[in-house]
Amino acid sequence: MRSLAAVLFVVLAAAVAGAASARPVDPPGADMPAGTHPPQIARFAVLVYSMNRNAKLKYVGVSDSDVRPHQGGMRYKVVVTVADAGGATAQYQVLVWGIPGTYQWMLLEFKKIKIN
Repeated sequence: MRSLAAVLFVVLAAAVAGAASARPVDPPGADMPAGTHPPQIARFAVLVYSMNRNAKLKYVGVSDSDVRPHQGGMRYKVVVTVADAGGATAQYQVLVWGIPGTYQWMLLEFKKIKIN
């Protein structure tokens, strides 16, 4: 369990650093706290899921997002479109909990909802 937490810490640090230098593809939601954008959250979720499941998934975009305060942090519910190694796309409902401005983030759910 500790090794997974260490991997998540490193992955989040890399995702945050990469997202800070890259221009966002999707505009951030108006109700999102500063520094937390749905594409950034979705990329984090795809990366963590892919590493955990040894899957070759690639982030494509975000079609819906919602954020709510939850247990001292924020709960992000995002619908993300993902492409597999063959190029086929599917949509997933992603649930991420985290504290903006920290490295405390957890992927709680990554569930397929629609095949394109």
